[in-house]
Amino acid sequence: MNPGPKAMRIAIVLNGQEFICLPITLPFSLEGYPPLDLALYGVTPGTSPALQVNPLTDLRPDEFDLILDGQFLTAGLSDFSPERLGQLITGPLANFLKGLICQLQELREKQEINAGIIKSATDGIVTINEDHVIIGYNEGAENMFGYSRVEALGQDLKILIPPPYKEEHRGYLRRYVATRKARVIGRHVRLRAQRRDGSEFPMSISFSVAEIRDNLYFTGVIRDITEYQEMEDRLLQSERLAAVGNTVTHIAHEIKNPLLIIGGFARQLLKSPGLDDKARQKLNVITEEVSSLEAMVAEMRDFVRLPPAVKSRGRLEAAISDALELFQDTFTENHIKIKRVEDGPLPPLDFDPKQLRQVLINLFKNALEAMPRGGEITISSRVSGQNAEVLLADTGEGMPPEVAANIFQPYFTTKAQGTGLGLAICQSIIQEHGGSISVKSTPGKGSIFTIQLPLAP
Repeated sequence: MNPGPKAMRIAIVLNGQEFICLPITLPFSLEGYPPLDLALYGVTPGTSPALQVNPLTDLRPDEFDLILDGQFLTAGLSDFSPERLGQLITGPLANFLKGLICQLQELREKQEINAGIIKSATDGIVTINEDHVIIGYNEGAENMFGYSRVEALGQDLKILIPPPYKEEHRGYLRRYVATRKARVIGRHVRLRAQRRDGSEFPMSISFSVAEIRDNLYFTGVIRDITEYQEMEDRLLQSERLAAVGNTVTHIAHEIKNPLLIIGGFARQLLKSPGLDDKARQKLNVITEEVSSLEAMVAEMRDFVRLPPAVKSRGRLEAAISDALELFQDTFTENHIKIKRVEDGPLPPLDFDPKQLRQVLINLFKNALEAMPRGGEITISSRVSGQNAEVLLADTGEGMPPEVAANIFQPYFTTKAQGTGLGLAICQSIIQEHGGSISVKSTPGKGSIFTIQLPLAP
């Protein structure tokens, strides 16, 4: 680690204790300038909580880079001849330099406070000049964007701007410099930013501009709002689901009784003697369709009134094996191979076995339907941070981005006979467990569903 510039040691010789600046060592270095280490010496030594004056006889000239003696108090002392000491300054010039050092010390202390506040701020703070070049970049920005301060300073701001806005932002800057008319300066706006690895994230940013010596400097205070936006999305989904739930409850209630009557009469007629084959076939179709509708209504009711999770401590691998066993014959008949990848055993965790099995069954059914000509399902389990993570990857048809972005939305489906509730129920179950479920899909290559469940209760 670079220790930084060596401190410059300065001895100040006093006549009494007239020096008003504190003789402290300033650890803060202004962009490579050496810190100052001040020591006071005088004919009247003294010590106070804020000021220590050492005996003049203890002053060793070879220990200092500069010695200021405004009252010629070192005259006559051995080894203090101006002809021999290039670093000794006496008389009015020494007094003048003491005043400058006092002002410098105050300025540097203020600079240290201001820089410390900016440097340690959790929000990213980025400043650019009129040429769109980064000249200010704090630790919050380092953590947010992935570029170190050394890497970012001197670079064009476009390294932090995602396409297609890289050049547009430079145009906005030029327009403001030319017109001085602000559109977003002084306001909070939501935009997207780009990290060093190329990934994008939503941010809230407030812009300000400062004019210093006829030069304009633009500063953005940036906050990563990924978690906040996810919370907003969850809240919006909850509100949507609540509205849907009320509607579904009403419809299910109104449909249930007529279906019960229709199905009951159809089954009674099937038992009647003397029915020809055509009539019996029609009645079978009626009962089958009624059963299908009853199952659909039950699924809608389950979605709206998902029972609370009954959690118990268990092993996730065992739950996966139980769900796989139900599909073993079906996978074999459809030429689908199963591959298990376990990155070490998962620790026991709390979950509802029935609800988790429902999630896995739904995912297995989707994978089966996505591979009508056979393929492979890879099930991976591992510990990821504070979560147990299960990945289910298939080699099926995959989904376009617009479909993958909506598959967890209730009643969104691409299946002719689907209700669009299966994955919505899966998401509700996993979220009830304090976890998350997501998907990545590539058309023609397959999909990867990722389930995360917290290790801690």
